[in-house]
Amino acid sequence: MFGKHRRPILLSVAVVALVLAVGLVALKPEPPTEPASTQAPTTRAPATSTADPAPAPSLSARKAPDGTRAWVPGMQYRYTLNSDQEVSFTQSQPGAEVPPGMRFRIQGEWSVGVISAEGDRIEARVKLVPATASVSIDGQAALAPEVKQNLQAGLAQPFFLTLNRAGAVQLVHFEPTADVLVQGLLRATVAVTQHVLSGQPQASWQTEELDTTGRYTARYTRQDGMRFERSKLAYTHMATPSGLQPLTQDLRVSISSLTKFELEEDLWARSLQVSERLQVDSGPSMPKAMNTLSVQLLLLGRGQDSSLLGALASRRDQLLTVPLASYQGQAQDPKEAWRQVLAGKTFDELMKDLRSLPADEKESESARTKALEQLRALFLLEPKQALRVPGLLREGMDPLAASPMLGALSAASTSESLKALSQIVGDGALQVPVRTDAVAALGMAPSPNEDSVSALRKMARAPEAELSSTATLGLGNAALIMGEGNARTAESLIHELDSAFRSTNEPQQQALLLRALGNTRHPSVLPTLQSALGSVSPEVRMAAVEALRAMPAPTADQLLASSMLGDPSAEVRQSAVFASGFRPLQPLLPALGQALRADPADAVRAEIITLLGTQLSSLPEVRPLLTWSSQNDTNPTLRNNATLFLNPVAQPTTP
Repeated sequence: MFGKHRRPILLSVAVVALVLAVGLVALKPEPPTEPASTQAPTTRAPATSTADPAPAPSLSARKAPDGTRAWVPGMQYRYTLNSDQEVSFTQSQPGAEVPPGMRFRIQGEWSVGVISAEGDRIEARVKLVPATASVSIDGQAALAPEVKQNLQAGLAQPFFLTLNRAGAVQLVHFEPTADVLVQGLLRATVAVTQHVLSGQPQASWQTEELDTTGRYTARYTRQDGMRFERSKLAYTHMATPSGLQPLTQDLRVSISSLTKFELEEDLWARSLQVSERLQVDSGPSMPKAMNTLSVQLLLLGRGQDSSLLGALASRRDQLLTVPLASYQGQAQDPKEAWRQVLAGKTFDELMKDLRSLPADEKESESARTKALEQLRALFLLEPKQALRVPGLLREGMDPLAASPMLGALSAASTSESLKALSQIVGDGALQVPVRTDAVAALGMAPSPNEDSVSALRKMARAPEAELSSTATLGLGNAALIMGEGNARTAESLIHELDSAFRSTNEPQQQALLLRALGNTRHPSVLPTLQSALGSVSPEVRMAAVEALRAMPAPTADQLLASSMLGDPSAEVRQSAVFASGFRPLQPLLPALGQALRADPADAVRAEIITLLGTQLSSLPEVRPLLTWSSQNDTNPTLRNNATLFLNPVAQPTTP
């Protein structure tokens, strides 16, 4: 497969990800290993043009209310990606053998979608649609056609990220079939394209960040407007088989890295350019390694994608989770990845950390996120440790410190973790906010069982409104997750929720149950949602419309179109437009166009213009609708908004 180069590419993945750092010893001649065969994706990105595509209009970005980065579940950002990475080696001693130089080139479309944003924990899905992917060794093409096809198919598999609210990537979650080369290339791309920003951008700020090599300090500087530069200053820790370790004197790392990026109003990247040169000298017995990297991202557009919601919860227990800053060899036992996350901490040590959280709010959020991931790793490695949590909470703990424990129990989702959560939700001696957090964690657990569902059922009848409403929504989510492996229980839950809806005449309770039914995403609830659209209560109709956003087509599209055009409440019609943003938009364009021309409510038409504007780059059919609005809408502000989506450099006109 490699001609004269008999060293397998897989053994060089550590070089790809972290220039091997402390792992150069792994490079030994072995027979090449064929990547597992994977069916190639049916959709392909167009070949990258030599001319840069036009950036997406800035006004399609919505600011977060507090001016920080907007993490909107269901929102997806699409970029063009160009990546060129070259690894070379030089002798440390005359006559010493050195590995061959390697070069990796990737072009395609890079999509990042927000799955959830709870507290300081952000979950996202990333998908690369590669137009080209090539590997060369010492300047010669290294992949046979069938191997290249397998590489592209591996790169095209979606994977997941866990970040904090500042945008720092902590964990990467891969399909267990992803080979080590694919993991290394994708982790390296994630690492260099992150930008870390706590709060609103200032003139300059300094951060500690992780990449595939280890932990480093970085300085950000505003250039002008929303243009910034990031420089890596120095590495303080290196990724090793034992986890992150302080840099030692016998390992010299020199880094020259400059990232130039421009932000949109929602503080997502509009464009990004990375130029990096990293050299690792591991001592006289090892060859010196040089990694040169160039990456460019350019925003194509943003839009809602309903498949993002709950995407990680239903897959988490089947995925391989690795820290972004982790040593990566040919294969990795999942338990070894958990050990790297845990970094040798015990339960008691983690509790001590949680009881002494920093006073600074941002530092406290970061510490809680780290504790959650470490506790999850501990509960997966030592499941019985989870059973200590209920007693610890009864002894008393600040709700802020308790929250990471509950999140870790949910994420681990072992039988012991679910048992611990079930005990917590039923413990009347605990504060209601703590129990409510536990109910939410139980409802979001990726591997619910009969006992956890029983606990949710009991809490759905609790006298405390917070507990009962959270548990009801959790039952809908549990039905969704259990649908594949335990269809009987899932169907029973759906029937219970549907019966409860039909047995109450209280609008607020009906709306809650409709949202829970929407969480199931099951086609059998469509008749109930259709019936609810005829309610005399706008609150009930609004909940029914929102529940349609993830329901199967074409019935859901037809019901949304009917509400959008015929509901007497502007709020319900606006909700129908909002729900449409989570679905493929083309079937709904006729109804959107009709509402755009005829709806008397400015708020509804404004919602449609924003939705169409966010889809302009990926769905050319929306352009005539925006053009009509830019020329004919009765509200001059809305005409200007439509014009700015069509021509982002246009200046607003004065009414």
